Amino acid sequence: MKELNHKAIGLRIRKQRTLLKMSREELACKIGVSTTFLTDIELGTKGFSLKSLNRFSQVLKMSAEAILYGSENGGKKTNLLDALTQCPEEMINYAEEIILIFLLSHEYEQ
Repeated sequence: MKELNHKAIGLRIRKQRTLLKMSREELACKIGVSTTFLTDIELGTKGFSLKSLNRFSQVLKMSAEAILYGSENGGKKTNLLDALTQCPEEMINYAEEIILIFLLSHEYEQ
């Protein structure tokens, strides 16, 4: 059985919050916790409830497994899908366009 690494969990939460350009105060409000408690979570000094895990998952657009254990267990396809699901909504169209251009450019090379 895997042990939970609270520091790694906090780092993943902080990294995703930053990627989504969300302030600590904004995330704390959306999750329903105090900013101080969120700081403790991000530093790995405190854990959180399943209810909070569910809220983190929804707000940060991450699976509970990705929050708790990271995505290093998956292959390259899983990492790409994780990155796309974590992408802010306004950037999804750009990501899709870049991927399609990449795939089409390689289609002509063959």
